[in-house]
Amino acid sequence: MVDGCGPESETWSPENTLRVLIASDIHLGHQETDAVRGEDSFVAFEEVLSLAVEYDVDLILLGGDLFDHAKPSPACLFKATQLIRKYCFGDKPVAVELLSDQMENFSRSVNYEDPNLNVSYPILSIHGNHDDPVGQSSVSSLDILSITGLVNYFGKWNDYTQVRISPVLMQKGASRLALYGLSHLKDQRLARLFIEKKVEMELPEDGQDWFNLLVLHQNRADRGPNNYIQEKVLPKFLDLVVWGHEHDSLVFPIRGKTQSGEFSVIQPGSTVATSLAAGECLPKHCALLQIHHKEFVVTPIPLKSVRPFIFKTIVLSEENLGEEGINENEKVQDFLRAKINDAIDEANRNRSGHPKQPALPLVRLNVLYEREGQNFNHMRFGQNFNGLVANPTDIINMKKEKKVRERKLLEEEDGDLNIEGAAHAADVEELLRAYYAALPLEKRLQVLSVRAMTDAVRDFTLKHDDEVFKRVFEAHKRRCVEMLLQTNAETEEEVAEQLRIGKQELDMADEEQLKKLIDAAASKPPTPGALKRAIVVLSSDDDMEPETTVTRGRLAKGGRGGGTNKGRGRGRGRGRVERNSSPPAPAPAPERRTPRRTAAQKPRPSWLQNYVERSSRNRRSSLDIEDSD
Repeated sequence: MVDGCGPESETWSPENTLRVLIASDIHLGHQETDAVRGEDSFVAFEEVLSLAVEYDVDLILLGGDLFDHAKPSPACLFKATQLIRKYCFGDKPVAVELLSDQMENFSRSVNYEDPNLNVSYPILSIHGNHDDPVGQSSVSSLDILSITGLVNYFGKWNDYTQVRISPVLMQKGASRLALYGLSHLKDQRLARLFIEKKVEMELPEDGQDWFNLLVLHQNRADRGPNNYIQEKVLPKFLDLVVWGHEHDSLVFPIRGKTQSGEFSVIQPGSTVATSLAAGECLPKHCALLQIHHKEFVVTPIPLKSVRPFIFKTIVLSEENLGEEGINENEKVQDFLRAKINDAIDEANRNRSGHPKQPALPLVRLNVLYEREGQNFNHMRFGQNFNGLVANPTDIINMKKEKKVRERKLLEEEDGDLNIEGAAHAADVEELLRAYYAALPLEKRLQVLSVRAMTDAVRDFTLKHDDEVFKRVFEAHKRRCVEMLLQTNAETEEEVAEQLRIGKQELDMADEEQLKKLIDAAASKPPTPGALKRAIVVLSSDDDMEPETTVTRGRLAKGGRGGGTNKGRGRGRGRGRVERNSSPPAPAPAPERRTPRRTAAQKPRPSWLQNYVERSSRNRRSSLDIEDSD
């Protein structure tokens, strides 16, 4: 509650109070193929939507990661659509008026103003790192829900070199809300944009009369230099920040970590446990936000349909397990078995009584052991709890206590990440960058861009974009071939220099320029004949007759034109060598001269050489077939 007022106060009239249900990190489709846990994310989402109806809110605001995968399965999309239509559609009128440009905010009209739809509880959502746009068309799963009128998707960015946020301006009675949406960007990129003063938030003309709310989906906890967003970089005119992405639920408003603490922060957390970590075992919540003029109150609402989760950390050296070395393995297993049974009992005592709350709890023991004699087969041990817990295969996580202690000491001494400590990298992208930077010059990438590779790894792992590597490799390949053909590089040194220049151009480009270069090369069709011309350039002398040149994919002695058909030469096979042809008629000058054969004898990058070898085999096969005639 702020300024001593609240919804019960006479000054908080219902017609002037904007009611918003806030949730984040729904992760629909998480573990959907698991026979036990497959429905957990959908059960929790249904409870969130039912609470919106129960509290009769004006809006539902989601903080990103509605879906667990960037490409949700058809079954996942079907269930999401089914739930939204069940709870959010109806004849109840929406009392919130939209004042800003809908095309600028949502790229289309909001669904509750669509005459073909009956929407009672509109959903507004940004995207997170799990459901952000993928592929060359940059389409998100939220785009699909938006175009079908199920969700109002805002905060999507196309220019990653400059972020300008135009607020969604909404009004209910005398209360006016300026809603700023910042969908997920790479934390390193966004942190740099904040440092460079390239993140702008537009203020309404009469900014003093608006309640300013920002919803974003970024790292909030310190995960390394420039790998999180510091609250002090956010503008001070904000009244409230809804912070998505972090899964531990901290829904009581706290003052932002700024010098003067002008705004408050709430962190809804996830509605389903997506990892067996300590932060996920905290009680799950959504929140009811009520706004009256510049005052607000946040009411945490516990979710009762969430699967119980008990997390324990056990240090075996601190437990009295008897004499060392005598039946040590059995003693450890008996001890941990008792701990798991206690955790199951604790989970059962904490059950909410909700009819849809899953029966089997999640239990995770994080066990630190001293000696190898204390370790055992975790998978086999977990089978003892089939039918008692939802995760028997990973109920135990064993770690060597000495290694954990050494890692903590190393982190305290070093403070920052280094290449030798690559295992402590904040993410896979940072690890790859450290790896490539540590390689000697002669072993570093000569053609591929390191940044393009690390982005591809991220898209493959987080977005499940199975085509990303093929797309990136194809783009680099086409770009290099086109560049070599245009520059007439002949010697090995010239080719190497041109490849170096091309890679330097990619490395020097900013994030947006790099994406455009890759997408343009991937979508550009190969130049007609370019591949065959490149093959001739790099072919060995053994594959060609003396004084041969290439024309439209055919090899002919003497130069341009097909020559006369004599002997075996009928002018039908592609890549045939005409040996006994008569002198050809004069032909116009070729568009591009074939490089000297001395250049063809030089070794070339392996992917081009592969093309040469495959093409050579195809030509020989063609000649052998014709000779057999």
